Amino acid sequence: MLRFRSDMEKWQTGACQLTNFFVHVQGGASNRAGTQYIGAVKDAANLPRLVPFVYNNTQSYVLEMGNEYIRFISNGAYLTNADGSVYEVATPYAVADVWGIRWVQSADVLTVSHPSYPLYNLSRSGETDWALEEVSFAAGIDAPATVSATATKGNAGNTGTTPGISSATYDYVVTAVSIALNSESNVSAVATVKNYNIGYYTQYGSYNTVNWSEVSGADYYNIYRKYAGSYGLIGSTTDLTFDDTDYEPDTAIGPPTHEDPFSGGNNPSCVSYFQQRRVFGGSTADPQTIWMTRSGNYTNMDVANPVKDDDAITATIASQQVNQIKHIVPMADLIIFTAGSVWKVSGGDAGKAITPEDVTVTPQMFVGAADTLPLPIDQDVLFVESKGSHVRDLQYDYYAAVYNGTDLSVLADHLFYGYTINDWRFAQFPFNIVWAVRSDGTLLGLTYLKEQQIWVWHQHTTTNGKFTAVTVVPEETENGVVEDTAYFVVERTINGQTVAYVERLHTRQLGTANSDITKAWFVDAGLQYTGAPTSTVSGLSHLEGQTVSACIDGKGYTGLTVTNGAATLPVAGSTVTVGLPIAAHLQSLPLDLGQPPQFSRRKRVSKIYTMLYNTAGIEVSTDDGARTRPVGSAATSGTLSSDVQFVIPAANWDQYGKVDVFQHYPLPCTVTGLDVDVEVGN
Repeated sequence: MLRFRSDMEKWQTGACQLTNFFVHVQGGASNRAGTQYIGAVKDAANLPRLVPFVYNNTQSYVLEMGNEYIRFISNGAYLTNADGSVYEVATPYAVADVWGIRWVQSADVLTVSHPSYPLYNLSRSGETDWALEEVSFAAGIDAPATVSATATKGNAGNTGTTPGISSATYDYVVTAVSIALNSESNVSAVATVKNYNIGYYTQYGSYNTVNWSEVSGADYYNIYRKYAGSYGLIGSTTDLTFDDTDYEPDTAIGPPTHEDPFSGGNNPSCVSYFQQRRVFGGSTADPQTIWMTRSGNYTNMDVANPVKDDDAITATIASQQVNQIKHIVPMADLIIFTAGSVWKVSGGDAGKAITPEDVTVTPQMFVGAADTLPLPIDQDVLFVESKGSHVRDLQYDYYAAVYNGTDLSVLADHLFYGYTINDWRFAQFPFNIVWAVRSDGTLLGLTYLKEQQIWVWHQHTTTNGKFTAVTVVPEETENGVVEDTAYFVVERTINGQTVAYVERLHTRQLGTANSDITKAWFVDAGLQYTGAPTSTVSGLSHLEGQTVSACIDGKGYTGLTVTNGAATLPVAGSTVTVGLPIAAHLQSLPLDLGQPPQFSRRKRVSKIYTMLYNTAGIEVSTDDGARTRPVGSAATSGTLSSDVQFVIPAANWDQYGKVDVFQHYPLPCTVTGLDVDVEVGN
C-alpha cells in the first residue's frame, strides 16, 4: 500500500522487500547469518518452547520446555549425563500449556507461573543439578510449639485496702523470627494467665512470666500481649522466657496474619519483581488482582494488624470490563497489561514506594495485549496488541504524564495482516534486532533503536522449514566477544519426514578483524568441518537427501547433495561449512524522480552503482531476477569487496526503475548504498 508514497519521510530510506536481509541501525543492509544445527527436539510431534535462563553474560542456558520435560542447552550443546544421554528434568506441564507459562528469574532461581498449575521454582545448583519445586507460602519459620504463662502475685494480696488490688486476665502469644529468612512465624497458641493488676508491679511486685519451647533457626522471639482487643508487642528476647512487668503493648506493631491467596487452586497467571517484592497477578478467581509479597521476602504474603509498610499488598483493577491480567512488567512504575488495556501501579507520587496504604492503579491506554510476552527494551516496552497482529511500543510521556506509544507495524502492514506473532525476543548486541516468529512459520526481524527513531521490519525464511519458537541468551563467540545469540525451534521436512531441530543463529563476525571469509556461515542447520583438506564432509544425517550449499575455504558452492549423511565437495578444503541454502533478496522502492507524474513514466536503469562492504557472490537485476549481473568479488574467488562497484544491467523499460540484489551463495554481503543512472521515456 505504501509502494508509491514518496511523500512520506521514512519512504525515502525504505525498501520494497527485504528477505533474509536485515537493516543496520547505521544504515545499509546485510544478509543474515545462517544457523548452526544443535540437535533434534525430544518430540517433533509436540513442539517445545524455548525459555532463557541467564545468570550473567558468561553463564546462560536455553531451556527446551516440552511435554512434561525440560532439556538444557549451554553454548550450543545439550547438557548430558555421564552416560552421554541428554540431561532433563521432569515437569508437570503438558505441551498444550507450555505456551501459557510466564516466568521471572532471580539469580539461580526461575519462578514459573501458569493458571492451571501451582507456582514452581526451577533452581540451579550445578551444571547438571537442577530442581523444580513447588513454591510454598507457609511461614519460613515455625512458631513455638508450646507457650505457657505463670503469675507472680507479689504482695498485691496483702495491701489491707478495700476492695484491694483488682485481678485481671492476660493473654500472650509468641512468634519466632529468622533474620536470615527475613521471616516471622505465625503466632503461637494463646497463653492465658490471671494475676493481680501488674500495673502495680513497682509497688507490690506482681508480674507474669511467659515461657515457650525453642524453635530451630530462630534468632529471637517476639512477645505480644492482648490489649483492647488487639495484640501489641511488649518485647523481644533471645531467651525462652520473658517477664512482663507491665510493659505497655505497642498495638502499632502487631503479630503477622498468615495469608496464602493461591491456595485452593487459585493460581496466578503471571509473575515478576518490583521494589524488592515478588509480584503475582491474574488468577482464575481474581483475574484483575495483583499480589505483592512482603518487602524482601519473596514467599511471605503475611499482613500485620495494624498494617505495616513492608506487609504484603493486594490491589484490584477497577474497570468496566473484566479482562484478565496477562503480563506484569517492572519499569519506573509497575506496568500491568490486560487483554483490553494497560495500567500503571505506583505509590501515588512520582518515586514513592508502593505500600499497603499507598497503592494506586491508573489506566494508561485502552489497547490490550496478546499472550506474547512484552519486551522491555531500554526505557520502552514492546508488546503485541490483543488481536495478535500489530506491534506497539510503550514509554512514559512526561508531557501527558501517562504511558503511551506508537504502532510500529503500520509501515509494514503486509507482514502482519492475516497473521499473528507467536513468539519473539530481543537481541540487542550487535545489531539491535527483535526476532519474531509469525504464525505461518516466517521469521520477522525488527531493527529497533528508538533513541534514533529507527524501526525497520524485514522477513526471513528457511529452506524446507518454518520457525516455531525463539529465544535469546548472551554467549561468548569464538572471537571472545559476547553477543546476544538467538536460538530457534525449526520444523523441517527432511527426506520426506517431518522433524524439528534446535538451531542457533551463528555470529556474523568474520574473525577478529571481520575480514576472514573462511569464517563465513551463511547456511541453515549447518555444521562445520575444520582439519586436514578433505573432499567429503560427513555427519550430515540431519540433512539426508537435501540439496545443500558449502563455503569451502571462503569460496561458495551450491547444488550439493547429502547422501548417506555425507556431501561430496567440488574442491577439497580445510574449513568447510555445509548446510541448507539461504536465498537473500533486497529490492529497492520505485525510483523517485521528483517530477510528476514520476511513477507513470517509463524508465530504464542504465547503470547500477552498488556500495559494498565485505561482500562476495552477489548479483543485481532490474527485472525481478530474470536477467542478473554479478557485482564485486565472485563467489569462488575467496575474496571480499568493500568498495563502489557499477554494472550495466540488461535493458528493461518499466514504470518502477527498481533494483534487485540477490545472494544465492553461502557468503556474506552488505549493501551500504544503491545509486543509478536512469533514462526517462514518455
